[in-house]
Amino acid sequence: MRAVAVGQAELKLFWRNRTALFNSLLLPLLLVPVLISVDAEGVPLVVGLVGFALLMAVYYNLVTTFVARREELVLKRLRVGELTDPEILVGAALPSVVVALGQMVLYCVVVGVITGVELPSRPWFLLLGVLGGVAVFVLLAAASSAFTRTVEMAQVTSLPILMACLFGSGLMFPLSALPEVLGRVLQYLPLTPVLELLRAGWADGPVLKPLIVLAVWIGLGTYAVQRWFRWDPRR
Repeated sequence: MRAVAVGQAELKLFWRNRTALFNSLLLPLLLVPVLISVDAEGVPLVVGLVGFALLMAVYYNLVTTFVARREELVLKRLRVGELTDPEILVGAALPSVVVALGQMVLYCVVVGVITGVELPSRPWFLLLGVLGGVAVFVLLAAASSAFTRTVEMAQVTSLPILMACLFGSGLMFPLSALPEVLGRVLQYLPLTPVLELLRAGWADGPVLKPLIVLAVWIGLGTYAVQRWFRWDPRR
């Protein structure tokens, strides 16, 4: 695939980017003590680490990647060739997604060994949550890059989604601990249905609503990218 060729070139740049490496490989490990202090059980720890990988390794890293490649005219040059727009975006996103998926597998193995957590009884919901989460946060990263003038500004423009998902999706504490009305509203954040599907891999729970919310976010993200994504540098 032509997108894979773009991804291979992007991967070389990824390994040279110390900030991206820190956000993808080291920062999630700093979350482990926090999650353990909240709930030392294996499943919440796995779910929390997977959610954090989606936010940092996929969403935040890709906001900076899309902005950097746009300002360097890389996206514009690629678009002049035979590559289609989706191929360019998928190729640029590929390294971050592969690293995030590798992280998730490693976290599951390590946490499973340490805590003795059982294998998920419904792994298909785990897979749906991960794949749906990757799709949503790749699209949100591309959409967020349209409103980000420079790589440095990504720290500001990505903050609303990062903070909302970190503290409002049940990642740091359960939504049941919040007032009922607020908890219902926060169920519609982009990370919340992902976490609910991940938990459904181990325990029975509602899955129809999370699947619908996730599908809506994918639709909204696709529309936002088609409507606002910028291929030319912001001047």
